[in-house]
Amino acid sequence: MQHLLPLVAVGAITGLCSGLFGIGGALIGTPLLRMVVGMAPLLSLATPLPVSIPSALSGTIAYWRRGMVERSLTLQTLRAALPMTLVGSVLTHWTSGTVLMVATACAVFYVAIAMLRRPPQTNNALAASNSPLRITLATGFAGFIAGFLAIGGGMVLVPVFVRWLGVPIHRALATSLVCVAALAVPGTIVHGVLGHIDWQAAAVLAVASIPASQLGARLALRFPSRPLEIVYGGLLVLFGVWFLVRTLVAS
Repeated sequence: MQHLLPLVAVGAITGLCSGLFGIGGALIGTPLLRMVVGMAPLLSLATPLPVSIPSALSGTIAYWRRGMVERSLTLQTLRAALPMTLVGSVLTHWTSGTVLMVATACAVFYVAIAMLRRPPQTNNALAASNSPLRITLATGFAGFIAGFLAIGGGMVLVPVFVRWLGVPIHRALATSLVCVAALAVPGTIVHGVLGHIDWQAAAVLAVASIPASQLGARLALRFPSRPLEIVYGGLLVLFGVWFLVRTLVAS
């Protein structure tokens, strides 16, 4: 297969970030496939999406064994986010590739800023002010973005859980990975029907990402919360600037 080694490298990087940062990998997989492998915008957008399913599940194992997955929050999230993922996925059919790439870069900046600015204090359980409506609105928005940008939802869910709902970072990462795997299913179906997925490339990405995701989850458990958030946000700022500049220059 053409570009086999670049695809393996992209798969390993996205898998590592999936386990380490709870983002499912597509957040950086899309820019890397576009810039490194040279895929068309819609293919680079959606091809990492099916990969996020085994990758996220692989990374979840280490967190689940530690009892860090917030099961109640997971169910509340999926009730709101799953239908909104379908809506967002369908809307990509009428959106230009350049707009989707710029939107991806903007989403990267949003997540970076949200994590860098988060106050250091968090609660070990959901704050009392987190009403079902608040959780539904926040996670429904994350589901829409997951479908529209084919990102699995983790890149939005992590800051939503941490900044808006007061969930500690490691529990947010763990819960996010479970949701990422579930949210990727309807998005994969819609984008697959629309012809936005290169299935051969997705298979290579999956093989490379699964062991890397497990490694990332183990590494994340060794870091204190606040340094992990700072590294997460700082790397996304740099990556977002690079991708946005490249996208605007190429358009």
